[in-house]
Amino acid sequence: GYTNYPDNAVFKFCDVAVRNGMDVFRVFDSLNYMDNLKLGIDAVGAAGGVVEAAISYTGDISDPSKSKYTLDYYLELARELVNYNIHVLCIKDMAGLLKPTAAHTLISALRKEFPQLPIHVHTHDTAGTG
Repeated sequence: GYTNYPDNAVFKFCDVAVRNGMDVFRVFDSLNYMDNLKLGIDAVGAAGGVVEAAISYTGDISDPSKSKYTLDYYLELARELVNYNIHVLCIKDMAGLLKPTAAHTLISALRKEFPQLPIHVHTHDTAGTG
């Protein structure tokens, strides 16, 4: 759900879900706040599930005038997640902002740095560019 839950409820949900057959859990925070991501990753890991950590994509890494959400921003966040022992990395494009050139640049850079890590691109193609 798209709401805040107490930590113990997150851990309990993951435990019950794994015991009832759920395997893969996508963990994300809309602001890419690592402390929130870590809680979900810890809960899934404690339950024995597969952690798909999602990076919420925003901005446009193919536009050199943009300086906040750059390729380096996304690579550093991916490094933090990989170092936290995730199983799958997801690029979560909820607003349909990930244009083909940016997607190619981002996924190529991630693949080069993490050649064995499964990468999943999730996009809402509202703009018709996905």
